[in-house]
Amino acid sequence: FRTVTRPSHDGVDLGAARFTPIRAASAGKVIRVVCNVSKGSCDVDGNRTLSGCGWYAEIQHAGSIVTRYCHMVRRPAVSVGQSVAEGQVIGYVGTSGSSSGPHLHFEVHTNAPPAMHSNAVNPIWFMRARGVALG
Repeated sequence: FRTVTRPSHDGVDLGAARFTPIRAASAGKVIRVVCNVSKGSCDVDGNRTLSGCGWYAEIQHAGSIVTRYCHMVRRPAVSVGQSVAEGQVIGYVGTSGSSSGPHLHFEVHTNAPPAMHSNAVNPIWFMRARGVALG
């Protein structure tokens, strides 16, 4: 999360094998399903020369919290407006968009939506405060 060399990196990168299930952090409603890449398609492996999150989904949770899950291998397994349960599979780890290998880029935003750079918080600290260790 936001280092000197990557000040706009609004989440944490959690390494995982391609096709590892990505699960909702808590119950909520899907508010975005997006292919976000600077050129080409999200349905191919990305690389560091591209910009964007690749295939991603955002979920709105209670308390004005939004979580974002990026770099999915294909279109997320959920749709906008769909309610999801905590732990429900919402997609699968990939490397779409600006990515150097398979991983989940996970963001937490407070006072959201919308999910913006200005309301991103460190997911490790946020989840730890709720009894969940990431990584």
